[in-house]
Amino acid sequence: MQSSAHSQAIPVDPAALQNPAQLVAAFEQFGRLSEQLQQSYQELDQRAAELTEQLASAQNERLIQLAAKEQLAHRLETLLNALPAGVLLVDANGRITTANPAAELFLEQSLIGKQWRRVYAHRVSRHTGQDLYLNSGRILSLKTQSLESDQGEIILLDDISEQRMLESLADRENRLAAMGQMAAGLAHQLRTPLASAVLYASQLNQFTENDPKQNKAVEKVRTCMRYLEKLINDMLMYAKGGEFSEQKFVLDELLVTFNTRIENRLRESGTQLRIISQLNEIQLIGSMDALVSVLINLAENAMEACDENCNIDLEVYEQADYLIIAMRDNGPGLSVEQQAKIFQPFFTQREGGTGLGLAVAQSIVQAHHGDLLLQSQLGKGSSFYVCLPLNRGEQFLASGKTVQPEKLNMTKLNMAKMNVENMNESK
Repeated sequence: MQSSAHSQAIPVDPAALQNPAQLVAAFEQFGRLSEQLQQSYQELDQRAAELTEQLASAQNERLIQLAAKEQLAHRLETLLNALPAGVLLVDANGRITTANPAAELFLEQSLIGKQWRRVYAHRVSRHTGQDLYLNSGRILSLKTQSLESDQGEIILLDDISEQRMLESLADRENRLAAMGQMAAGLAHQLRTPLASAVLYASQLNQFTENDPKQNKAVEKVRTCMRYLEKLINDMLMYAKGGEFSEQKFVLDELLVTFNTRIENRLRESGTQLRIISQLNEIQLIGSMDALVSVLINLAENAMEACDENCNIDLEVYEQADYLIIAMRDNGPGLSVEQQAKIFQPFFTQREGGTGLGLAVAQSIVQAHHGDLLLQSQLGKGSSFYVCLPLNRGEQFLASGKTVQPEKLNMTKLNMAKMNVENMNESK
């Protein structure tokens, strides 16, 4: 519109200046053209303002989008750096352009700008499938994903060293379990002919009474056979674990049966046994024979540990909803190192011992949802604590599981353990 205003120039006729009417018309036309020009300028200013506002709005929106992208990029970078798995971005030429800290930790070097093939050759000793075995001992899982338009690939590295170790341990445990089952089956097969051999060997004394040498040899044969019989019985009991028949019995039955079975052994060794209990009518659920074998095992260990004048105190009391059967002796006691190994299978300190007695005893007590504890000090004897649950709502199952939540049982058992330890320290 500006150009049209300039193109409409007003022709001025000198003669018209002499005519007032023509002069007025010329001024009117000039005024109209001036108004048109002013209106064109206003429209142009308004349009310029609108364009300026639109440009500012577009610029603000662009800045907002840029800030959002920067925030997203920062978040992605934070996540990439925090990932426990290693992430590598390799371009089309095989050069590493991006590597997070986990990848550099796994491969033990700075990776950006290096050739992936060279890094792989220097750090990987061998690979099987997607598992990479590094020279450092780590085992990594390798996964790759190609990018579009041949722009390279993404490499994901995950440390599976612990997983492979656990799988190896699980496989080893399975093999050991299979060996245990085989040993238990073999022990079961050997027990019958061995019992017959022990029986026949016991009858040889009547033929060797007049020959001391033969009598001594027969006695050694019988001793070795009894040792083998005890070893096989302990192996069977240990392999049996928590599989016992369920029965209800009172504490008094347990103590009377134990006292009856250990009576001859006490008389032979000259051991004094004192039983202290005021809870004889308490009812228990489980295997009475198995628990009696636990007490006999503890008493025999005490008698063998004492050189002479052996005294054994068996005290029964209730603590934190658990029945505590404490057996104390006046033997030489155990060192800290011995206490750490005393419940390990086949650990023994005496000649002719199987090393399975206490391991079997502990497994039996734990099968009854309790525990077998030891407190000892060199020169001051040893104390064994059989902790059994008294909650009548629980049922002893052959699988070794309880009806009520195990977490509650463990809480009470831990309380009983703490009380036993505190009581022993106070004494």
